[in-house]
Amino acid sequence: MDGLKQQIMVNQFIMATGCSGEQALQILQASHWEYEIALSVFFQEAGIPCNNSVCAPTNTPATPPNFPDALAAFSKLQASDTSPSQSLCSSLQG
Repeated sequence: MDGLKQQIMVNQFIMATGCSGEQALQILQASHWEYEIALSVFFQEAGIPCNNSVCAPTNTPATPPNFPDALAAFSKLQASDTSPSQSLCSSLQG
């Protein structure tokens, strides 16, 4: 594989995983430039705790959103039988 193709693959791997360029290069070389295998290796290793914390990709949030707050906000939403444009038209005609 030529250098340009390898660099493109490294860049795609970095975008997909959020890992460093050096780590992407090492994993891709170890997987003989098989992209899917490299992704699998990366995400299997990312689940292994290191220094008592999970190694998450750097381009993702470290903490998940507060789901109880989101669920409470969604429970306050209501659906109506009429669309907003229909209710606006009827109020303008009335």
